[in-house]
Amino acid sequence: MTKHTVILRAVEIKDCSLIYEYENDTTAWNDGISNRFYSLHAIEQYVLNTQNDDIFATQQLRLMIDIEQGNKRFTIGCVDLYDMDFKNHKAGIGIYIDKSFRGNGYAKSSLLELEKYAFEVLNLHQLYAFVSQSNAVSNALFSDCDFTLTATLPDWLQTSNQYHNVNVYQKKNNH
Repeated sequence: MTKHTVILRAVEIKDCSLIYEYENDTTAWNDGISNRFYSLHAIEQYVLNTQNDDIFATQQLRLMIDIEQGNKRFTIGCVDLYDMDFKNHKAGIGIYIDKSFRGNGYAKSSLLELEKYAFEVLNLHQLYAFVSQSNAVSNALFSDCDFTLTATLPDWLQTSNQYHNVNVYQKKNNH
């Protein structure tokens, strides 16, 4: 798979409609902890009120993922660092790639860029991700990016009347 150049950038107010679309994608709810709809107003307030806040206080950071094709720049998704723990130098990772851009290696490039930022700029020691065991694409992504599968949590996520296992991936900063 070819390495793609992605650009991680801060969230702008112009991104609210995309974030609204991403957060309300019910097909992604089975792979995460969110299962509620967000209004555009709530997302606008989130962007206006948190994007200039200190990440040490909010313990989270959302970045948009851009690519350049020719002279045009496209936003194709977002990545999150959440539950940032600066005492123990660790954070969880979330990633969302727009459906029309999936399968092109952008998730891997984005994850590697976020990892570089987290380890080199934020000085984190460890990153982790919770991935539904049934999400083969995401399991392969974290495995391909040298995250170690350290645990499987049985019956961790519920969809309809079924429970699903979750894999826990971790990667340490070896520098």
